[in-house]
Amino acid sequence: MRKITSVMLILVLLSLGTVQGETWSTVLLVSPINTTQLYVVTNGFTSYKTDGHSVTFSSKWSGGSLETGAFQITANPWLTVTSSAPLSVKNLSPKEFLVTALDQVAVVLPNVDVDVQTTTEIITPTSSETPTLPETPTNTETPTEVVPTPPVVTPSIEPGIGLYDPQTLQLAIEFRLGKINRQVPAATVVQIATSVSRWANYFNLDPFLVIGLIEMESGFNPNAVSTSSAVGLMQILESNFYSYAATLGVKSDPFDVDSNVAVGCKMLSNSMVTWQRPFMALRSYLLGSTGLMNSILAGSDAADSKGTQSMNYANVVLNIRNSIYQYFNLTPPKEQYVVVLDPGHGGYNPSNGMYNMGAIGLNGIYESEVVLDISQKVADILRSNGLTVQMTRTKEKDKSNPYDLEDRIRLAESFKPNIFLSIHANSFTSSTANGVETYWRTWQSKWFATTVHNAYLKQVQLKDRGVKQDTTLFMLKGETYPSAMIEVGFITNPVDYALLSTPEGRTKAAQGIAKGILQFMGIDVKPLDR
Repeated sequence: MRKITSVMLILVLLSLGTVQGETWSTVLLVSPINTTQLYVVTNGFTSYKTDGHSVTFSSKWSGGSLETGAFQITANPWLTVTSSAPLSVKNLSPKEFLVTALDQVAVVLPNVDVDVQTTTEIITPTSSETPTLPETPTNTETPTEVVPTPPVVTPSIEPGIGLYDPQTLQLAIEFRLGKINRQVPAATVVQIATSVSRWANYFNLDPFLVIGLIEMESGFNPNAVSTSSAVGLMQILESNFYSYAATLGVKSDPFDVDSNVAVGCKMLSNSMVTWQRPFMALRSYLLGSTGLMNSILAGSDAADSKGTQSMNYANVVLNIRNSIYQYFNLTPPKEQYVVVLDPGHGGYNPSNGMYNMGAIGLNGIYESEVVLDISQKVADILRSNGLTVQMTRTKEKDKSNPYDLEDRIRLAESFKPNIFLSIHANSFTSSTANGVETYWRTWQSKWFATTVHNAYLKQVQLKDRGVKQDTTLFMLKGETYPSAMIEVGFITNPVDYALLSTPEGRTKAAQGIAKGILQFMGIDVKPLDR
């Protein structure tokens, strides 16, 4: 916003000498937004006429000629924009216009009525009459009519295709501004739409979710500052902003629209990788991952420094997102999550014709047998709570069970997991070793490992050996989803063995693991009566 404003002020000063004493308007700014959109600002109420492929404004321009993207721009002396593609003009205000080169088969997008400000003031016509052009010393034909605004229609966008189009996002922002009855400069709306298009696409985020987050955080005000010193559109603490800005290569100015959106999208992207589900990622955006983790462990919601409860916050943002989808006649995304369970060992080695049964415990019990039974029970519970569950193996002593870890992780990732959990049992030469330990490897997995570990411990009441990072665990190397490995107890210890060797004990173990997974995803746990 600052860059456009400064350019406009300079142009205003330059143009004062040419328009003094005259009644026609002057073009202050002609700015390409992208290859198919052009932003035009004048210093007064302006009319225009179009013949489909050409638009002529009732404003003089001293810029000569310019070719950019799909547009050829000339002054004769009136500003004229031509293109080989059909052109549409959107009135952002009486002196601001958005010219769009339409694809031959494109659907005309609606003109959403919303009160907006210019960069300096709101212009209100003094009468309902259309202003006519002044007498000029030249014989140049000038426009004498205002093209009527196209009728408002409900826009239609192909799902997943046009969501990142800046014009689509501009319409979405204008729609939400109308809902909250807020006025924002038209140039700012264009900037926000362009930045959301760029960075939501870059980080593979839902752009309507980003718009909902911006509305919730700042009400589309780039200069917003909170009592907690969070700043800008996406309310980012300055202590977090600068390191992210340097990494992304954007301006070190938290009030700059593009920079703030870039950093905010990066932070939201990190939360999405860590928590997977938008509801939980939004709660994390408000509380931070540590704050959200503490909330989960406490079994209650938490609020930020301003008293905003995280669950309500996330639901409001999701409702805003859904309203935008509905505005465009689209169905909001359905939540579908895949949990991959990896019952440890059990693989068939074709080189020697033997199975990897894992550790051997008391009374000759096999680790692979124990963890497969627990994993199947976990899968049943998760499925009853609406999750899709895949397993790297479902049988004991099956030659199709992957033996090589490369094959095993390749199979797991072919399921496109949102969460991956490898379930193992421990052993030791001394029967005194006992308890539960859980491992994580990559940055996004710590909180998942912690949640599952604590829920399991609460359920089974075994010794706590801690949550630990191990960067050598091959099965936990995935970087786009959280993963962990839980050692459910020592099958060589009498206390742990008593739990893990019976159907009732394994059911109890499975309930603890399933609770942890569901709590991590913010899913209400149905009664576990299995």
